[in-house]
Amino acid sequence: MFNKNKKKRKRDGELRLTDKKHPISGIWSVVIGVFALSMFIATCIMSGGNGGNGGMIVGVVGILCFIISITGFILSWMSLRKENIRYFFPTIGAVVNGLQIVGYMVVYICGSYM
Repeated sequence: MFNKNKKKRKRDGELRLTDKKHPISGIWSVVIGVFALSMFIATCIMSGGNGGNGGMIVGVVGILCFIISITGFILSWMSLRKENIRYFFPTIGAVVNGLQIVGYMVVYICGSYM
């Protein structure tokens, strides 16, 4: 009986190797999401420095950030549908880009009523 427990403990500590990989599109979706977030923060700082009058360039950069976030979300969605992958990066990419898309929509709606 003592030997069975020892063998069982040894199996629990074994290294389990799998052939799952991180999808490149999932990693790119996270990179795109971080890039879009940093661009959005930069445009907010620029607009705040000008007293809320950022001008046309800040508006165009905001729209580009929205389009970039949509692209990142689509990449993460495509990588989540693949088989035999690790879901860490695609999930983070979907969450980061999805929250940014919602945030851009909120900013757009609030801006249209003010």
